[in-house]
Amino acid sequence: MDARISKSFKIIFSSLYPNFDEAERENAEEYFFFILKNYPDKSEINQLKLFFITFSFGVRKLLIKDVNIPSFVNNLQNSSLMLLRQLGTSISTLFGICNARSLTGEGNLYKHFEYPVYKNGHIEKKTNEFPESIEVAVIGSGAGGGVAANVLSEKYEVGIFDKGSYLNKETNNETFGYHNFYESYGMQQTRKFNVLLLAGKSVGGGTTINWTTSLKTPENILKEWDSLINQDNYFNSDAFKNSMDYVCKKLNVSEENNKIPHKEVKLIEGLEKNDIGYKIIPRNLTNLDHLEDGFSTFGSGYESRNSSYTSWFSEDTFDQKNIYSDTNIKRLVISNKRATHIEVENGSNTKKIAVNKVILSAGALNTPKILMDSGYSNKQLGKNLKLHPVSGVAGKYGEEQKAWDGSMQGIYSDEFLFKNDNYGYILEGLPMHPSLFFPFFPNNTDSFASFVKDYNYWSGAIVLTSDTSSGSIVNKSPQHLWKYDFNKFDHDHLVEGLVNLVKAYHSSGATEIMVASSPTLHWKQDSKETIEEFINKVTSIKNQPFRILLGSAHQMGTARMNPDPSEGVVDLDGKVHGLENVYITDSSVFPRCSGVNPMISIQSMSHFLTTKI
Repeated sequence: MDARISKSFKIIFSSLYPNFDEAERENAEEYFFFILKNYPDKSEINQLKLFFITFSFGVRKLLIKDVNIPSFVNNLQNSSLMLLRQLGTSISTLFGICNARSLTGEGNLYKHFEYPVYKNGHIEKKTNEFPESIEVAVIGSGAGGGVAANVLSEKYEVGIFDKGSYLNKETNNETFGYHNFYESYGMQQTRKFNVLLLAGKSVGGGTTINWTTSLKTPENILKEWDSLINQDNYFNSDAFKNSMDYVCKKLNVSEENNKIPHKEVKLIEGLEKNDIGYKIIPRNLTNLDHLEDGFSTFGSGYESRNSSYTSWFSEDTFDQKNIYSDTNIKRLVISNKRATHIEVENGSNTKKIAVNKVILSAGALNTPKILMDSGYSNKQLGKNLKLHPVSGVAGKYGEEQKAWDGSMQGIYSDEFLFKNDNYGYILEGLPMHPSLFFPFFPNNTDSFASFVKDYNYWSGAIVLTSDTSSGSIVNKSPQHLWKYDFNKFDHDHLVEGLVNLVKAYHSSGATEIMVASSPTLHWKQDSKETIEEFINKVTSIKNQPFRILLGSAHQMGTARMNPDPSEGVVDLDGKVHGLENVYITDSSVFPRCSGVNPMISIQSMSHFLTTKI
């Protein structure tokens, strides 16, 4: 079977990328088989395998000649049948990943344009002996867990348990970053509407590799949170706002910690010409030597960013012997409505540790699974998944943009955040490394040689959708999977945002514009297509699976707060309904999406809740 898959891979790869040599093809094929082995959704991979096996038979040439393979893939993406669109999208995006990453760390694409090359790094595993008991077990060390550990350690003996590793304080390449500091190698997607789920996995969680965008929860959102939990001035209160102020001060959040990168100068020009306002993004940095570190999303600049680890439980503030990294939480042992133990494993070492209290802060994707694996049930658990679905637009200019360089994100526009019924979208700059650019903007119709060579002349931006859409867990063993339904209300907001970005790039002189649709919508100044005709194509994108390529770095709401256990998983204090000593302090408890990048919202929520424990 592998031989037939390999045969088809060679044929398709050579047709899509005729300028790559045999060594580059082998490099990509090696990573393709790595994806087949490690991709979380095995049913989707089995469909892809079946196609590759079928494609390997000689009869295929009677229907699809090698020279027509690029147009064949494009036709698949255009198909009215969802399964065919899914197949075409999978081929385009996965092949893009295979060229941007490799098991050696250096993707095939790197030598075809100016891009910094870093070798795979090294992680030193730190192992502490498990205790027999601990007063408070904090599960997860990210935005919510770090704050909880800091606050509760003033009153209790606290242990932090995280399945991630410590960062290595090196400048890492894309492959090493995704493989070591992201869930599922940065490859997991939801079912139905395939949304790429990027979630951090390290000591410090997503705060160690996020884009350092630090936005307070808007008052409109706080008021709606109150409405959804049937309270007056609970979140929209001095107490919660004081928590936000405290967190922002602790993290040194400031607009002065940012510098507009060159890659966003044209975006600003275009927004201004279209009368769309923008703001400088405040960031949580201390050492401004790393102000323009475009590789911090893969772990570099570790000591410059005020991550959860450096801010809340570093060596200066927390007993490091009570941090248990590379430790998977299998379940909570529950008896008489209490968690009596946590069952953990580090390699072959497993142990049940007695606990008085448990703080679950493993993230909106993992917290529900831990509770389900522990035998806890609540009809809202694992539902109400919010994602802030993101898609993007890229513009090409006559001068180099270096879409990966400079500050991670410089500016944003929240003019449309509350467009309809308190929902809308944000426009933000985008740090676009090869493994975001080539899978999200695949180009199967133009000369690939020139397309790759021009990478440094492109820059990109995203539309972050404040979503009413929801998802839910569909499988929790061995790899939990999620489905997500993207409704027309949110789709229309997203498309409007894409159009605004197209207009901005066109107004600022872009000679080519691409939209992250499937297949890629691509406008060229020297073509006969007017920009108005191109915009009409964008606005006509249907709200169907595999029509727009979607990503999410913000997962929220899967154990939402509500005083009524039939409507939520935790009460107003963050305590899990029906359990006397288990609390949740991560984005799972959000009554609705935060509307903005949620790091500050999560840490403020955690501080607000844990000060009551």
